[in-house]
Amino acid sequence: MDVISRATGSSLRQGGRIGGLDLARAVAFLGMLAAHVGDDGTRGSDSDGWWWLWIAHGRPSALFAVLAGVSIGIMTARGPSLAHTRVKVATRGVVLIVAGAVVASLGTPVYVILANLGVMMLLMLPTLTWRTPWLWTAAVVVLVGGGLVLPTVQEWTASSWLGTAPMLDRLWWHHYPALVWVGYLLVGLAISRMDLRSKATRLDLTRGGLALGVGAAMLGIGFGGTTPWPPAGATFGWGPAWASMEAHSYSPVELVSNAGLAIATIAVCLWLSDATGRWLEPLRALGAMAFTAYVLHVFVIAFVGEEIVYEPSNVTLVVMAVILAAAAWGWRLRFPQGPLEALMTHASNAAADKVTTRP
Repeated sequence: MDVISRATGSSLRQGGRIGGLDLARAVAFLGMLAAHVGDDGTRGSDSDGWWWLWIAHGRPSALFAVLAGVSIGIMTARGPSLAHTRVKVATRGVVLIVAGAVVASLGTPVYVILANLGVMMLLMLPTLTWRTPWLWTAAVVVLVGGGLVLPTVQEWTASSWLGTAPMLDRLWWHHYPALVWVGYLLVGLAISRMDLRSKATRLDLTRGGLALGVGAAMLGIGFGGTTPWPPAGATFGWGPAWASMEAHSYSPVELVSNAGLAIATIAVCLWLSDATGRWLEPLRALGAMAFTAYVLHVFVIAFVGEEIVYEPSNVTLVVMAVILAAAAWGWRLRFPQGPLEALMTHASNAAADKVTTRP
């Protein structure tokens, strides 16, 4: 544990929340909200949507996963012992799996990421002691290699009982396959080892993330891969599958590009949060309650009906975003955590205290 603590940035060893990370979580949630209820002109009868919302497909959920890896790094840096942290991470993973099953049972058209994210957190347990170079290396291997072999694995499991095994199928599910997406959490854990309060670190993350994200995208498009903007694949859809940039194609190019853009987004949010003071407090509050907001927005979709997804409206998107941000801001003025965040914290702390002994 001492080795990991020395390797971890001082910004994470300090107590309190890091506002820039909450801002990045808000960006991730709002992006997923836009993907579900926003109109980019490709769904429904209205073709006059905001075409630029194509960026909200696939990328925000990848950012959410990278931030989950950063959160694991925070728990590792601040935990009293490695065993205590592992039990906390495992408990949070189980909570997400249960929450994901409950939310998915609502039967909405939304592919719920929570259960898959919980499985990814369980897969991360052996990596908490890995040195930073190994984390980066493993992330590259998983994102690139996993993206290449995933179609074969999915084809093989589809013809066996593994394709429908409860929770086990989350490893290679057709959305958010944990065996590949765990690479995003490895990226986040590696980022958490850096001093996130340092201007030089933020500049390096911005430059490196943009170079990785844009470079991978240009590589894919250069090889004729499917483009992510609408109409998807209308011009360059003849390229190899590994070069696809289409959202949720899980090709190596899309996975690496999303990772790079997530890294850059986190760095920009860290800078923007510090530069704006309290002006972005509602968004930071929304990010601090991203788990609650995510579950709540799926319940809203279930209550309103499928038409909110299949006949999207950007008025609905803006109204929901404003209401959720205002509600989160008001809640955080009175309570330190959102309701589901408090439940997860209590459950994970209680389990870790019960199983392990604090030094």
